Amino acid sequence: MHESEQQSLARLQAWFLTAMTAPGGAQRGMELAQHHHGLSRDEVFKSAAGRQARLHIYADGYVQRLLECLQVDFPVLRKTMGAELFDFFARAYVWRHPSRSPTLYDLGGGFADFLAASQPAGGGEQLRFPVELARLERARSEAGRARGLEQRAAVSMPDLAWLTGGETRIRLAPCTRLLSLSFSLQAFWREAQAAPDDAMPPQPAPGPGHVAIARLHYRLGMHSLLPWQFHLLQAASDDAGSLQACALHAARQCALPVDQVLADAMLWLPLAAAAGITCGED
Repeated sequence: MHESEQQSLARLQAWFLTAMTAPGGAQRGMELAQHHHGLSRDEVFKSAAGRQARLHIYADGYVQRLLECLQVDFPVLRKTMGAELFDFFARAYVWRHPSRSPTLYDLGGGFADFLAASQPAGGGEQLRFPVELARLERARSEAGRARGLEQRAAVSMPDLAWLTGGETRIRLAPCTRLLSLSFSLQAFWREAQAAPDDAMPPQPAPGPGHVAIARLHYRLGMHSLLPWQFHLLQAASDDAGSLQACALHAARQCALPVDQVLADAMLWLPLAAAAGITCGED
């Protein structure tokens, strides 16, 4: 293939990509493609009748496939919002943030932020609830796909080195996700997931909720955390942190004596390890 032919092919491919993925559907996409790539629809479809109609079919199918991915990633959110309203926001999200990744797993990464940005100022608790539910479901997706502990040996109980001046370190499992929310969502999510669309559980009352989502033996678990537990783990989330440093951070955040946090942590950390929230060295 000559260089001029390669350039023509690349130009044509870019035209079709714009027409297929532009916000507003194929008609708007063809207008944008002509503007960006200098090819009119008559030049592209000059030899065969009916091809413009086929482009609409392919463009609609492309958007529908992305919508189906979001529906799978946010099943309880869709049931809570209702299929029609969810699909409205999902379609707007797909048009505003078209997929740029080779994997559709990344598609829903910004959906919760998009919902939050779409709300009017001062929307209140009623509008904040679906945003936080979206964050919970996205965290579940991330925890389900991230590297886990399935190939690792069992984690031993944390030692008491800190009592003698040594250093006990905390490391989150790679698949663990931490959330600080304005609602306690774990029980609602479980009930809503199993409920028929016409018998959804009532929305929980506002109230601070902290949760760790972890995967153990290929199964996801959502674990309620006390505030000091959340802040202890949060301090270790970027890298393995010393127990003393993490406990000091948690104590400051929760206005607790650091000795109390240390003592409670030594009792609780084995449970966190057994749940797959924390892990040992790689």
